Amino acid sequence: MAFNWRPKLEFAIVGIDLAALPKNSTGICIISKEIFLYTLYKDEEIIEAIEEAKPKIVAIDAPLMEKIRIRQADKMLKKYGAMPPTMASMKQLVKRANKLIKKIEYDVIEVFPTASAKILGIYDKDWRKMATTIGIEAKNKHELDAYLAAYTAYLYLNGRTEKIGEGVVVPKVF
Repeated sequence: MAFNWRPKLEFAIVGIDLAALPKNSTGICIISKEIFLYTLYKDEEIIEAIEEAKPKIVAIDAPLMEKIRIRQADKMLKKYGAMPPTMASMKQLVKRANKLIKKIEYDVIEVFPTASAKILGIYDKDWRKMATTIGIEAKNKHELDAYLAAYTAYLYLNGRTEKIGEGVVVPKVF
């Protein structure tokens, strides 16, 4: 199946590679008529970027759950390198994601960009090579992962994904 790695849309999609702590880089990607990549830090900046984009959907690379536990999805995503949400750093990510999604007024899905890249056959340990393959100018791995999150949401809107476990969205294998 051929993919359009650089879709041009009449609406916006936002992808977020959320950092566990605001002092660390969070990658943001907005796909609309163009592709915009940002590195942000504070929750307020992230919410402002989302509200400005007015997206159809927001895809977040973070476990979206109320109670921190190991889900079926986490077990299934382990083969793609997912870390369990019960790890200390992941607990912080879950808490930040929970706080953030309560402020988002748009549809939100959970994604795992590494799984998306591996399923789509473009994964490379060197994020720069993946960015070149896709044709985007990411300044860091977080912006690349945000793009992959947004691209997974694009596939989701086009019926080319499946939900695993408790609803983590990944591309369908055709």
